[in-house]
Amino acid sequence: MILRQTLARPINGYWDGGPKQIFDWSIDGSPQSDNIGQFVKIGSWQANHWFHVAVGRTEKMTLANAKRHLRAATTIPCTFEYVKE
Repeated sequence: MILRQTLARPINGYWDGGPKQIFDWSIDGSPQSDNIGQFVKIGSWQANHWFHVAVGRTEKMTLANAKRHLRAATTIPCTFEYVKE
């Protein structure tokens, strides 16, 4: 499953190919744990960015944690949708 983020307008960033508007985020690797709990890496090759979020009971719940992180970090209005691979 993929979390697709669509921005209101294209932006430039640290990637090749000019401005982009759509970014696909997916779970990258297997869960790991630390003293707080389990976490997993979420990443997007289009955005050239990766971060960690808490593992949910399902894949969709884990991506929902990523969605909350992205919504808080993104300053441009955007929409999200879940896409089955």
